[in-house]
Amino acid sequence: MEKAWFKQALRKAGKTSNDLADAIGRDRAVVSRIMNGHQRITIDQAKVFAAQLGVPLDEILMRSGLADPPTAQVFKPGFADGDATPFVHKGPEDRATPTIAQALGARPGVDIWTIRSGALALMGYMPGDHMLVDTLQADRAAPGDVVVAQVYDNARGTAATLLRRFEPPVLVAASTAPEDRRVHVVDGNNVVIRGKVVASWRAA
Repeated sequence: MEKAWFKQALRKAGKTSNDLADAIGRDRAVVSRIMNGHQRITIDQAKVFAAQLGVPLDEILMRSGLADPPTAQVFKPGFADGDATPFVHKGPEDRATPTIAQALGARPGVDIWTIRSGALALMGYMPGDHMLVDTLQADRAAPGDVVVAQVYDNARGTAATLLRRFEPPVLVAASTAPEDRRVHVVDGNNVVIRGKVVASWRAA
């Protein structure tokens, strides 16, 4: 955690730790622990910090130590969101989501994501559903696991996020949509598993 950088970013944005705490819906002590490196920032908190500080999300991810530069790169503006996106608290209707996530095992390294496509609709994963993605188990995905992966297009400098079932060495969809039928070979370079889905639920 680059504490000095975050303090400077707060000053530049004209914000305080209390402003960040209000924005993420937590008390100031949580922000203090994050800024001092005693608590790991989550993806959804990082997105709120980025919005509040007026800096790109990839910068927050790198400065907080949550992601190395290649991983943070996929969150740069212009990269496709794809099948799923990190959860962002948008208002009162989302108030229960973090509580449900905690009950299901959310912790540092296990983040809330929101499903955006029907790529796994035939397995019951529908757009708008939430899921917990364990990034610490990315390299331990087993056959049949549901995973979040990144597919890079180095020629265009873009990346797409996929929600797929892992059937080594490939990722497969469970959808009737023609655009989801392509099989992606996980090679650790152009196609990389970023996390394993460990729980999912449907918002009320």
